[in-house]
Amino acid sequence: MTGGRPPEIETLANRLLIHRLSRLALPGAIRLGLHPNLITAAGLCLGLAAAAAYLRWPDPRFATLGLLLMLGWTVMDGLDGQLARATGKTSDAGRLLDGVADYSAFVATYMALAFTHPKPVAATLIALAAGAAHALQAQFYEGERATYTRRIAGRFEAVKRPETGGAAERLYNRGEALLGNRARPFDAELIAADPARREALLARWRPDAARTLRRMAPLSADGRVFAIWLAALAGEPILFWLWEILALSLLALAANAGLRQAESGAARAGAAPADDAGNRKN
Repeated sequence: MTGGRPPEIETLANRLLIHRLSRLALPGAIRLGLHPNLITAAGLCLGLAAAAAYLRWPDPRFATLGLLLMLGWTVMDGLDGQLARATGKTSDAGRLLDGVADYSAFVATYMALAFTHPKPVAATLIALAAGAAHALQAQFYEGERATYTRRIAGRFEAVKRPETGGAAERLYNRGEALLGNRARPFDAELIAADPARREALLARWRPDAARTLRRMAPLSADGRVFAIWLAALAGEPILFWLWEILALSLLALAANAGLRQAESGAARAGAAPADDAGNRKN
């Protein structure tokens, strides 16, 4: 698996660049005894530095610097998870910190773009709407990737999160449960199936689900990083936010339909032999 997930659902940028760089940095981080949360904080600093560079987004040099710094943040975002798994330091607090750092990097960048826009009020309002869409889309995208990963690993129940922790952590967990970390009817069917039928159901479901998840790449963090840069080079950051509000929302809806169709299609295919056998008996 790449970055803890099956490689067939990773984005091209993750496979060819981001996770390769984070894997190269992993042995050094282990030797130095670095804590995953420290890597997360370093990534957040890179994200905030990217936002500072985007304060001068009309200049292509600073826009490109912003892109490179945000790519550095995505490398750190991959490294902290790899380091946590390699050292046994995974935790709910670390997961929350990672999520907060991810959103903070984007929020800072959106603010930098909006406040320096020739029409700051309009840009800020559109950025707020795009930020809300971003939060929903990201929870959905990461949740569906997590669902795919746990099913491949033979786990067919939603990950149980602790009820302890602060209000922010509980709110984060509720949003995750609503949009991503949840069991679906297909999971119940997998649990009820005998081993042979379960394997057949997964084999029928897996390629269709993986294909849909690959098509969701624009919803990924690296997809947004490149989209921000392209909008800045085009001279209009609002193009990126409209892309998030309209195009990415439609993509998420289409992907949800595709993933549910993959589940129902696998279930129907798995039930067909039994139905045919019953018809022959009649």
